[in-house]
Amino acid sequence: MSLLAGGWATFVAYYGTNSVSPCPPFSTCILELQGSFGPLSPSELQGALFIVGAILAIDALVSFADIRSSFIVGSVLSTAVLAIIALQWGAYSDAYSMAAVVLSSLAVVADFVASRPAKALSEQSNPMNLPVFG
Repeated sequence: MSLLAGGWATFVAYYGTNSVSPCPPFSTCILELQGSFGPLSPSELQGALFIVGAILAIDALVSFADIRSSFIVGSVLSTAVLAIIALQWGAYSDAYSMAAVVLSSLAVVADFVASRPAKALSEQSNPMNLPVFG
């Protein structure tokens, strides 16, 4: 799920702007947005979305090695994607933004569930531990 969310976030950052042509991250083509984004410019937020999405996709690939900390990092990065999309609502196509929100929300939940430690059966309660007769 995180691989899809990260890939989609990078796609949205590059191709999802409400302009006719692709808008590379850190360029000035989305500076004409209304609203205040605090100390960050819209192009910096777009670049941050691109970078966070790429790192999320790489983290998802690392999580296939079953490294538990990668799931926690994936959950944090998915939350960052949600925050950036929320800050720039209207800068990207509505369909692309909604898809990013849905994918990132599902990735947060999936990564959170995957980061919990597995409950192991004790040797006594293991169903394969049958008594031996004879």
